[in-house]
Amino acid sequence: MHVIMRRTFLVLQLLAAATGVFLVVSFRFQELLAPQSAELDRLAEAALAAIVLLSIGMIVILRFAPARRPLSIVVSVAIIALTVLTGVTPRLLWTHRQSAVEAARLDEVRRRDEAFAQELRSWAATIDASAAAARPLTAEQAWALVNVVSVAGHYDDGANPFSSQALALLRKALAAKLLDVNLSVQGKRASDTAPRPLFLQFYKEQIEPAGRVKTLAAQDWAIMKLLAENGADLAQPDAAPLVADLAKTEVPGPGRFIGLR
Repeated sequence: MHVIMRRTFLVLQLLAAATGVFLVVSFRFQELLAPQSAELDRLAEAALAAIVLLSIGMIVILRFAPARRPLSIVVSVAIIALTVLTGVTPRLLWTHRQSAVEAARLDEVRRRDEAFAQELRSWAATIDASAAAARPLTAEQAWALVNVVSVAGHYDDGANPFSSQALALLRKALAAKLLDVNLSVQGKRASDTAPRPLFLQFYKEQIEPAGRVKTLAAQDWAIMKLLAENGADLAQPDAAPLVADLAKTEVPGPGRFIGLR
C-alpha cells in the first residue's frame, strides 16, 4: 500500500473505532437501569476489547503488509466493517435475549392460563353434576372452590376474564344450595388453631389482614359479600368485625384493589 492508501485506511479505521465505541457506550447508558447490569457490563467490555484488537490488527496490517496486495486491502476493509459491526453487536445480542425472555414469559402465561381454564372447567362440571344429583359440596370441596375463585382475581384481563367466570361459578353453587357457607373448615395458617365457619375463615385469611393496610382485592371482597349474603351466621360474636366491614362504603383503589371507608 502506498502512503495515501495507508493513511486512508487508518483514518477509516479510526472513524469506525470511534463509531463502534459510541454505539457501545450509548447502548450501555440507555440500559443503565436494567436489572441485568453485570451481564450488560460484560457485553460492553467484550465489544470494546474487540474494537481495540481490531484496531491493533489494522495497524499491524498497515505497517507490515505488502503494498497494494489485494488480500491486504480486502482484510483492511473487513476489519473496518467488523469494527462498526462490533459496536452494534451488544444491542443486537441484548435485543435477541430480551425477545427470547419475553417469548418464554408469554409461553408461561399461556400455559398458566390454559391450566387455570381447565381447572375452572373441572369445577363447572363438578357443580353441574352436584346440582343434577342434589348433592351439596363437602366442606373440603366448598373451601377449595372459594379459594379457586379467590385466585381467579389475578386473571382479570379480557372481555370475559377468569375472575368473572369464577364468580359466576360461585354464584351458581350458592344459588343451587350446593355450598353451605357455615360449614366448618380448617385454615392452614399457624394461627388457625381450630376450625371456623367457611365464611369466617375466608374473612380471617383474605379480608381482615388486607383491611389493616386499607386495600384489599376486589375479587375477595366480591366473594366475601356473596358468602355473607347467602346464609352466613353473622350473629355470632366472631363475625362482628365482618359485620362492621360490610357496613362500610366500597371505594376504588389501584388496579384490581379497593378500599373500605
